[in-house]
Amino acid sequence: MSKYFIIFFLFFSIISCGYPDIDNVPDFKKTKLTDQELLEYCSISNTDKKDIDKCINDYKS
Repeated sequence: MSKYFIIFFLFFSIISCGYPDIDNVPDFKKTKLTDQELLEYCSISNTDKKDIDKCINDYKS
């Protein structure tokens, strides 16, 4: 039983080393959103129509 645990642990350790660190996350500041994505993003963060329109206009300018 312990032999399987050691093999599983070694296999998991080798596989998990392939995942990138949090420091390797790309910068999303230059990402362009489609109109549908922008509407969805602004609708989640705001509830009033006026605030949604302001959010969309601020993003596009």
